[in-house]
Amino acid sequence: MKFLIIGLGSMGKRRLRNLLYLGHRDITGFDIRTDRREEARNIYGIETIAAVDDSDVSDFTHIIISTPPADHIEYASRFHAMGKHVFIEASVVDDGYDALLPALAERGNILAPSCTMRFDPLNIQVRDWLRAGRIGKALLCQHHFGMFLPNWHPYESIDDFYVSKRETGAAREIVPFDLVYLSWFFGLPTQIRAMTDQTGRLDADIDDVYALVFRAPGCRMVQMTVDVVSQVPCRTTRIVGETGNIDLDTVAGTLRLYDSNEDRWILKTRSKLAKTTSTEEMYVQEMRCFLDATMGLGEYPYTLAEDHAILTQLYAAERAAKS
Repeated sequence: MKFLIIGLGSMGKRRLRNLLYLGHRDITGFDIRTDRREEARNIYGIETIAAVDDSDVSDFTHIIISTPPADHIEYASRFHAMGKHVFIEASVVDDGYDALLPALAERGNILAPSCTMRFDPLNIQVRDWLRAGRIGKALLCQHHFGMFLPNWHPYESIDDFYVSKRETGAAREIVPFDLVYLSWFFGLPTQIRAMTDQTGRLDADIDDVYALVFRAPGCRMVQMTVDVVSQVPCRTTRIVGETGNIDLDTVAGTLRLYDSNEDRWILKTRSKLAKTTSTEEMYVQEMRCFLDATMGLGEYPYTLAEDHAILTQLYAAERAAKS
């Protein structure tokens, strides 16, 4: 395998670490910024290139696209058409999906959209419990993501980061990011109602709070709040079922299940559920799954069509917020 990572920002470097952890060394990085190329060379010892054209990529078998979301599909379409296996980070913009989706069926190479949170061992345990009926039918879910946007990348201004732009705003991006695993728990949202707000707390023209309420096949009501103004980071999911509750805290790395039949709490931690020694467990497992799929050793569990469906829910919520 020969890898090209496009984009050497925070996620590009993370994917680089994932590949190194998995034992791969034939990696080249591309970024338009000189400082990021130098950083990747100095810290990780990889080769870097300052431009990408067809001659640059002819020998690569796997392309990792870690650019800002607005550029994902342009790169994905180009390299998938060249027969490369392509992995793209989480998206918030679906421009180009309609043209790319029909072409995927005609080719044998893999195009894998990121679904990172489905590889968090805590979320895997939640889904297993739900499927096993450990709390009966899910009646209500309350989900909250919160984190102060300037703390995402404290080493740079939010003005230099795509999350400060309206099309790819931070709160807007997290809605589909978290819907990827909430829909894994319960199915795709229906009957969406929503509100968005620009609180004025950030010096950026973005909606920094999204609040959604919807139904899903596997839960009567889901309340979902995403904010990028909270000084205290949080990502909590509380599920009320007919015969028990599930409390998930992915920041603390803890998960609890209350079984009313046995009148007891069951506690799980991410460290106890983890299958690797990496501190980036879910990212490593996601990359491993992608690589296995390219070798015919299994299927990648999330398709571009599913990703498109999730983004459609985001846009439906935004329309609902304006009505």
